[in-house]
Amino acid sequence: MVKSVVNEIIQGIANKIVLLYKDKGQYPIYTDRKLQNLEKPCFFIKVLNGEEKKEIGLKDRFYRDLLSIVIIGYAIDEDTEVLNDMSDTLYELEYIELSDKSKIRADKLNHKIEDGILHFFIDYKLFIKKDINETTKMNDYSLSGEVKEDEKN
Repeated sequence: MVKSVVNEIIQGIANKIVLLYKDKGQYPIYTDRKLQNLEKPCFFIKVLNGEEKKEIGLKDRFYRDLLSIVIIGYAIDEDTEVLNDMSDTLYELEYIELSDKSKIRADKLNHKIEDGILHFFIDYKLFIKKDINETTKMNDYSLSGEVKEDEKN
């Protein structure tokens, strides 16, 4: 698996959007809060929240992660037809590919259009196996000693 799950998923989403829109024109994708010189139409990917839970009954290395993401879509002049097309296309994000070529599937996808802006919500649930930091074990250990006599006698 990959090292930074959150960054990998964001990059996987961005890569898939680029593929989905390669024939539909240029749609910039933003992933940070620097939205001042926004080029419309575009997408903004934001992590809403994440959660990690240890799996009961398994060794200490196994976790269930939940990552909730919103993709905000902006159209020129808040065109509702374009926003509807964006939402239909973004449902293709059900499956994304990470940099190590593994694929993950979204658990939940839904959208809403509000005030001329598309809000597309995705939840990814992942089963994570973390590496254990192995410690060097001592092979043999011997201890010898003797009782010190009382010097007052």
